[in-house]
Amino acid sequence: MKKLAAMFPLIFAFLNINMEDKLKAKETLELSAEDKVKLDAAAKIEGFAEKFMTDYNTALAGEDTDKALELVSAYMKEVQAEDPDAEKPTGKEAPETTASTDVQKLISRQTKMEAEMKVIRAENEKMANKPETDETVEKIKGSAMKNSKIGHSKTHLFASNDAWNEFAGRPWNEAAKQAMAGEAITAVTNWTETANIDKLNSDIQAYFRKDPMLVHSTLLDGLQMKKYVELVSGVSDEYVYTTIATGEITQSLKSKFLPKNKAKFEAEIGKVRDIQIDMLFKGYELKKLEKSYLKNIASLGITDSNPHKLIYVNYVVAEIMKRARKEDKIVMGRGVYFSDPDRTTPASFMNNFDGFIKLILRARGTKFNPFKVGKPTAQNIYDYVNTMCELLPHDVKILPELQYVLSPFWKRKYLEARKNIYGGNTNYTGDTDTVDNFANIELVTYDQLEGEELMYITTKDNEYGLTDKPGEDGFIQFQKGGEDPRDIKAFGDYKLSTFIAVFGRKQLDLAADSFENQLFFSNDVEALTTTYVPVAADDATPSLAIHNSLVIGANNTQATDITNFDDATVGSRVYITGNKDTLISTVKNNANIILADGDFPLNNGSLLVLQALAGGKFIEISRKVAGAAAPVVEIALAADATTADAADGTSFVTVANTVATAITNIENAVVGEQYTIKGGSATNATTIANAGNFFLSAAITLNVGVYITVEFNGSKFIEVARG
Repeated sequence: MKKLAAMFPLIFAFLNINMEDKLKAKETLELSAEDKVKLDAAAKIEGFAEKFMTDYNTALAGEDTDKALELVSAYMKEVQAEDPDAEKPTGKEAPETTASTDVQKLISRQTKMEAEMKVIRAENEKMANKPETDETVEKIKGSAMKNSKIGHSKTHLFASNDAWNEFAGRPWNEAAKQAMAGEAITAVTNWTETANIDKLNSDIQAYFRKDPMLVHSTLLDGLQMKKYVELVSGVSDEYVYTTIATGEITQSLKSKFLPKNKAKFEAEIGKVRDIQIDMLFKGYELKKLEKSYLKNIASLGITDSNPHKLIYVNYVVAEIMKRARKEDKIVMGRGVYFSDPDRTTPASFMNNFDGFIKLILRARGTKFNPFKVGKPTAQNIYDYVNTMCELLPHDVKILPELQYVLSPFWKRKYLEARKNIYGGNTNYTGDTDTVDNFANIELVTYDQLEGEELMYITTKDNEYGLTDKPGEDGFIQFQKGGEDPRDIKAFGDYKLSTFIAVFGRKQLDLAADSFENQLFFSNDVEALTTTYVPVAADDATPSLAIHNSLVIGANNTQATDITNFDDATVGSRVYITGNKDTLISTVKNNANIILADGDFPLNNGSLLVLQALAGGKFIEISRKVAGAAAPVVEIALAADATTADAADGTSFVTVANTVATAITNIENAVVGEQYTIKGGSATNATTIANAGNFFLSAAITLNVGVYITVEFNGSKFIEVARG
């Protein structure tokens, strides 16, 4: 055994194998295809690794070290005869060698290669260390890919023993090898064959079992959550965050023990929701997916610097999940959860779980009080933001790491207003990412708030995404089946949701409308009116308990009259839209629902807006019939007005003037925008001359019904139509 241990120490060290333990356990050596490639490359001798493994196991089995030395000696003679780098005898005849001298030559040869081995070993450790980021892995150059310098064994892609990289039964791997070599791709996959579908399924499952965290990362890749949202994994059902609600506890000196505190535990519970993926492929669609994978390799458009990660099963899953990631990103902001497991039609992804906006709306007025500051405008936005910050309780206002969350649009307007106010000052330094006079409050934009007037303030550690590590059989699987025998189903499951940990830190002795017990603050505007929840079939009195925006019709089995709405909140707006062209629901004008223009059929795309009144009544605010042109809002100009303001709109109508009046300009005009001015009175009718800011075909007098449309080119208003 001592002789055996002396034979191969450096080779074992190169392979990162503890030889002492292996000998002690009398454990045979089984080199992987990848290890064989590495060892052959290091020795610069093809077949060296296979011979080495065989000789070692033979010696170990018989504990015949002399025989093992003879085997190695004979092999080394053969190696020396073939190896141009081997030492050659100087005399006419080669001197006799002994087994011990041959072994010493082997060890000497290995020592000679040690510098090269260190480099290769360092590279191998980088490739094998999966937690390292791609930036720590040496980039693979295109020339290396094209010249096939990436190692493959005879049986496996990338010389990996993993089943999913095997060539046998996987034409896509053989094709990938050809693509890397710059060869014509002759390996063809028939994606209508059940055997290939089954092989892909087993590979996906085997890949996931080998490295579930890597697949989990693929699942959530590109989720792009808002800034300061932490992703918490391992939540299979509920996530509980507990705080303590307290009252006063201190008092002046007294002779007896007189407890006065009141305390109780408050728990905020977040619940992850199950999300399903159901897809139907045609065989040629999987063929296109495979071609895109091979093209990705052949063109070297590889963003991942580690080729071992670019395996087909990973690529398939990542491509399928791209759309899912986009939908998750949207629903995390704007989703409204609706449970309907017995439905017979596909549901909208917007109903997968409650997003951050819905969590806020549900808690507003119950778990925290909003600031009643009205709506923000382009004119008041600077004071609006600063006012909300000033309204914070003092002990919250001075907390470090606060965030003021708003849409990108409103941040731009805030910065524009700030520049208009302070831009001329010598100490003006440009745009800022914090609220003026509140260096601890960062202005944080959230793209899912775009189009909303909702804004809120809270700490930077208060928002979370919740997910569960996906189950082994809950990832992506393929299955033959469908109306067409060439159809292929793909399906999978995962879990995701949002969570806000603290809305308030209640003090039991404070008034209910106090802001002192809150850690979350928002304005009181409407929000999330364009995310809809469906209504059950043929429901004559739909419920507003879940959400105030309802989509009605798709589930109907018959035409239905809606006569009332249940569970409304007095003072709220209600948005009702249709999503079907037949068997539609019709909102009826009656004692409960007061409509301005009679009954309203909910055709596909039609929209009715109502206001919830006291006494269970609703009154119409507006309606939009699907397909009807949106009404043009005309801005009435003041009497004797000589200018119009584009900030008010794009269509203007004149009124009776007290003197002869001429329009000379349209202020705040946008380049490329068209503006229409129409005559509304013949009394001192307004005129526009072909001069100054206007370039017209001729001057015009805007008598009743006469109009002109102009387009602003940056310096002039050019006539484009008149009538």
